[in-house]
Amino acid sequence: MRIMSAVYLIVIGLVIGCYGNKTNSGSYTLKLENANFEELRSLFMKNKGPGVGDHREKFSAFAASLTYRKTLGDGEIVKFDKVWTNINNDYHPSTGVYTAPKAGVYQFACTVMTQNGKSLNVFLWKNNTRTVAIYPGLTHHNMGTLNMILELKKGDKVYIKQWGAGGHIHSESPSNYSMFSGYIIR
Repeated sequence: MRIMSAVYLIVIGLVIGCYGNKTNSGSYTLKLENANFEELRSLFMKNKGPGVGDHREKFSAFAASLTYRKTLGDGEIVKFDKVWTNINNDYHPSTGVYTAPKAGVYQFACTVMTQNGKSLNVFLWKNNTRTVAIYPGLTHHNMGTLNMILELKKGDKVYIKQWGAGGHIHSESPSNYSMFSGYIIR
């Protein structure tokens, strides 16, 4: 409905803001005055509804995976090194940390695989606070997953970190068994 209203405003503005010029052939051409166009554009930008215009400057999303297996030390942050998507570059693969670009509600997901017969116990962290854990178990190559919605302030940090004595995370390129992703919902 908002889009139709905006289109209606543009059409009205074009009709009002245009005047005719007679050509040599006797027909008329319409010319929009620059001032009227800028005023109309400004009005449209103020009245646009959600999802209209350039959404990238407000949107943040990332998806990254681990391309190798690793033994993690106690308290080690997992650095998911293969970046698939990183809109606004808010995820930093060199540190494994996602930094919220603005206050809002965010959704995060993580899937990890253990090395064969070894343990892994990781948590999703918000700043210095543990939230939810993944403990896939000890037998074979087990997988665990988490999904979490968090309310964040601008600058909050979110990451996956090993809890307790060394954990053994498995992944390999091109399979990318272990991954971490997130995006702003609103």
